[in-house]
Amino acid sequence: MAKKQQLVLIRGAINSTDALCIVSSLTGDMKAKLESEVIYPYYCFDAECSVPTLAGRKDLSIICLVDAVNGLGATADNFSLKNEMVSGNKVLSTELDKDAASDIARRTVTHRVGKKLRMIASFDVAIAPRGIVHKRFWIVQSAEASILVDSTNGSLHPLKLRAA
Repeated sequence: MAKKQQLVLIRGAINSTDALCIVSSLTGDMKAKLESEVIYPYYCFDAECSVPTLAGRKDLSIICLVDAVNGLGATADNFSLKNEMVSGNKVLSTELDKDAASDIARRTVTHRVGKKLRMIASFDVAIAPRGIVHKRFWIVQSAEASILVDSTNGSLHPLKLRAA
């Protein structure tokens, strides 16, 4: 039996039964089954930005998550966390170190703020690490594909499609 460990997880809006129902209703496959659960690690950063405006400087606070497996960064809405005991074999291992993740977070926030506010002037970004948080996903197998379901919002991503 796999050893359990306590992790900090992003609180999800759906559970495994909901994930299975979402896939079944969208694919029409009532025989879809829950294949596995995956706990994915992310580095979490709080970014404080000071951007120039015509009326002075404006301060912005942004949350940035950096995928600890493949290094993709993304800004995030506010979320709540919970501590949970999780089986170790469900948790993906962290492949990225915190310094590399911090650099990715800085680039991600700079790009996002620059695009959102259509900035051409430079602005200040201060990155503060919050630690590693984890997010739960389920893999549901339907007749047509394996589908990854996000626990926070129920979004779907097909993992592999079979030939028609």
